[in-house]
Amino acid sequence: MAIHTPITASDFPEANSAFTHTPITIGFTTLMRDLADYIEAERDLEHCGSWDPACDAWIRDAERARVRVLDGITALRAAPTRRREDLPLRRYADLAQMLIESDSPEQVRDILALPGRFPDFFRCAGDGPVARRVDLMVAGFQQHLNALARLPDFTGMVEADHLAIEPDASNLMLAPAA
Repeated sequence: MAIHTPITASDFPEANSAFTHTPITIGFTTLMRDLADYIEAERDLEHCGSWDPACDAWIRDAERARVRVLDGITALRAAPTRRREDLPLRRYADLAQMLIESDSPEQVRDILALPGRFPDFFRCAGDGPVARRVDLMVAGFQQHLNALARLPDFTGMVEADHLAIEPDASNLMLAPAA
């Protein structure tokens, strides 16, 4: 005969029902999955050579994954904003597109520096369950962006060990003192 013994502390909070998905959070979750698939498809290409017959299939897979990510970003932009916590998710999707389409070391550096330069635009203000949940989604997405920047296509553009890039002070637009 089994004895029922609760293993969860009595003061442990119940699951919070305050977070509800919006079209943007649903699209962002899908985008995170698609971005992870794209990163893995690109990593598969690291180890293939032109002599490998599977290389053609891996290239097609990577191209399809890239298209899925860009289509997901387009869909996310078209989704209605239901709350202010949706805005950082939309901005991170824009960062991902800019990073994927970047073609110079300066662009990659500047794109990766944006969240550090403008933290209020890329984080949620507040301590509520929605803000915390969105901040967790953002933290996971930042890991994906850092992994994307470490891919061979970008390693010549950015040092992989130093992804927290300082902003270039000469590019900052400062208002003259009155």
